[in-house]
Amino acid sequence: MSEKHSDNIRQYVNDMIGLEADISKAIRGQLEDDRVRSVPQLVSLLDRIATASEGRLERLKAISKDEGGAFGSAIKEGVMTATGVLAGLYGKVREHPLSRMVRDDIIAQTTAATSYSMLLTLALSAGHSGCAALAEEGIKSCAPTVTLLTRELPEIVAHELAQDEPSANPAASQTALAAIREAWRSAPES
Repeated sequence: MSEKHSDNIRQYVNDMIGLEADISKAIRGQLEDDRVRSVPQLVSLLDRIATASEGRLERLKAISKDEGGAFGSAIKEGVMTATGVLAGLYGKVREHPLSRMVRDDIIAQTTAATSYSMLLTLALSAGHSGCAALAEEGIKSCAPTVTLLTRELPEIVAHELAQDEPSANPAASQTALAAIREAWRSAPES
């Protein structure tokens, strides 16, 4: 592998270390929140997300060490901005309603899936099979969680609104979920 490819791998891997660390820390914090614990299917999903994130984080650290990278070094500005935004969102967990926490988790998982897509392309281009395998696993893990979290969101929003306004439309969450599903189904393949 060329020195340029090796440098790029180190940078991208360190970007992912920062991103995965932010995600797992934030989600572990959410799992301690009573509002989250009141939704068993959300607890299960968030625990799976955090556990998968922590596993990838350890593997990323091993790749970084093998590549001679120091954790957190040479992190690109673009990903620092992304992780900074996530840290800002996650930094106010206790101040936000549950619906915003789930929204922030969706944003984080989308960012992770996109970042793993970038890492996969780089790893394949550079011929780094271990990094490519991890990146592909990250995409396959993060992308479905966006859909799963999105599926939970309308019911959570409707529940929060019903607490404030009992006369809210009881069918709103199902109508919203149907529209969301249709929007994703109608996305063009190419």
